[in-house]
Amino acid sequence: MTNSVLNSLGARKLGWTGFVLWLWLVSTAFATDLETQRDLYRQAKDALKEGRASEFQQLKSALTDYPLYPYLLYNEALKRLSSLTPDQAIKLRTQLEGSVLEDEFFQRWLDMQARRNRWQVYVDHFEPTTDAEKHCRYLRALFRLGYQDKALAGVPELWTVGVSQPKECDPIFDVWINRGYLTSDIAWNRLQLAVEERSTILARYLLRFFPRAEQATARLLYDVYRRPALVRNVTRFPDTVRGRYVLSYGLRRYARDEAGRALALWQKHKDEFDFSSQLEQSTENELAFWAARDGILLSDIKPTYTYDTIERIADTAIAQRRWQVAYDWLNSVEETERFRFKWRYWFAKSSQELGKDEAKVLFEELATERTYYGFLAAHEVDSPISMNAIDSTELEALGSTYLSDIRIARIFELYELKEDDNAKEEWSWLLPKLEDDQAKHWIPYKIGQIDHPNHAIQAAFRADAFDLVQTRFPVLYVDQFSRHMEKTKIDLTDLLALTRQESAFNPKAISSAGARGLMQLMPATARRTARNIRVPQPSLVGLLYAPTNIQIGTYHFRELLDEFDEHRILAYAAYNAGSHRVKQWTKDARGMETIAWIETIPFYETRNYVKNVLAFQQVYAHLLDTPTPILAEHEKNIP
Repeated sequence: MTNSVLNSLGARKLGWTGFVLWLWLVSTAFATDLETQRDLYRQAKDALKEGRASEFQQLKSALTDYPLYPYLLYNEALKRLSSLTPDQAIKLRTQLEGSVLEDEFFQRWLDMQARRNRWQVYVDHFEPTTDAEKHCRYLRALFRLGYQDKALAGVPELWTVGVSQPKECDPIFDVWINRGYLTSDIAWNRLQLAVEERSTILARYLLRFFPRAEQATARLLYDVYRRPALVRNVTRFPDTVRGRYVLSYGLRRYARDEAGRALALWQKHKDEFDFSSQLEQSTENELAFWAARDGILLSDIKPTYTYDTIERIADTAIAQRRWQVAYDWLNSVEETERFRFKWRYWFAKSSQELGKDEAKVLFEELATERTYYGFLAAHEVDSPISMNAIDSTELEALGSTYLSDIRIARIFELYELKEDDNAKEEWSWLLPKLEDDQAKHWIPYKIGQIDHPNHAIQAAFRADAFDLVQTRFPVLYVDQFSRHMEKTKIDLTDLLALTRQESAFNPKAISSAGARGLMQLMPATARRTARNIRVPQPSLVGLLYAPTNIQIGTYHFRELLDEFDEHRILAYAAYNAGSHRVKQWTKDARGMETIAWIETIPFYETRNYVKNVLAFQQVYAHLLDTPTPILAEHEKNIP
């Protein structure tokens, strides 16, 4: 007989007063039974929601040792948030320690104090935050309470940023400006930040704060931001501190579209201006970066360049098979930067092409790593790829140990009660705080075991548990993929790798751009592919249905493979960035080694996307015991 049935019988037989006493006795007797505690917890939530206060209190008192007891306290407190005194709020916060609810509750209580205009309470209990809106509210509270100097002293840090701040900040900003604290130097600093952040409206707004004598240079910076080609007329730029910055900024911005011309202008005119060594170096570094990305190879080695610029120059040398130049640039990198997998692979590759003995040893060391570059290195020395996976049997044996930690037990109780979002909040909060690395591995492992693969993948990433290979790379939806594999002639490992990269197996995923479902299909793309394969047009909701999404996503990838002559790497890139971009990127790359071409992809997101999918495909091929080369013979060069 379930506890809820017992409760119903008890209520009929005993009346309310007797029922409460009986309920307390029953709940206390059974509170050590986890299933009973769960049932009582559900009843307590219902009682609180429906306003049955006495019943709620009795149920709550029987659950003090239950992992979700803090959630009862929290939800009870929300109902009387406006009436809680500071002492009560602090006490409750202490009771919520060990849960994400601790800070969440206290912040909601503080926000309530602000809504009730209890400014002294708000100021007394405010805690530092990176939230600009809350920080501005705090400064306004200080000002209202008469702490005007302290309030205004906090404004510059909030005002001098490259983006517009929340409207909550406007009143205290206005007071600060009207009292003459805003200098042209502060305004200039913010204008620089605004154009660097491409905040057009903010940059235009800031022009009003410059006196007449300084208006021309400020306006010139804004104009160059909007029309970088203005730098071609170098005589417009005064040889002053601000004028030199404007010229530097303009050249750097112009270089994004006209790298060769920008670099030529810099080399021709830089000695006409009294640039500081710091500004000269940073300008030259960035111009070199954009020139290299545009295919201009710089062979004059400058170790003072940043790692990113040296790497980009080396990428260009590699694409052009200028191995000595690539080797020299890579060899100029500081020792502290040489841990990077990419550097290790291409330094070994350039060494190999130059016939240096060190290449084989470098490849063999890198081949022990479970990364894209590790897999490439394994191919170079003809060795199996390395998984370096954690033995899950050892983790499985530790379950009772970690569930004795109430913070961890709380996560899995929330999953048990289908409160998945709350569970995610708890582990997102807890994982960075844990010092026990094995516990940090066990949590995502166990989340995967209870059939929450998307959360398990995210938790493993947050815990730096990269060796949880089977948790991070679950083999899912095989039946649905298999229905379309024979007709499309696409390998299961490719489909799993794409899906893992696109959504981490979250069938309800919706991206900021509007891509939907497991294979992250844009609605227009999905409709076009559906027409092509003569299936019903999917609705927005329908794209969140796994079988529909998989069918259309698989055939869409088939379309891309057909378009790019079975070259998976180009199809992967097109899946992410669109066919038209890939065709543009390969226009002058015919015959280039594919792995070198990948490094030249202009979009950082697409570049990493392709590397990830290639690496994931290798992991899935290993897990399914169907090892395949990372590149097929016809994929080794750009067609």
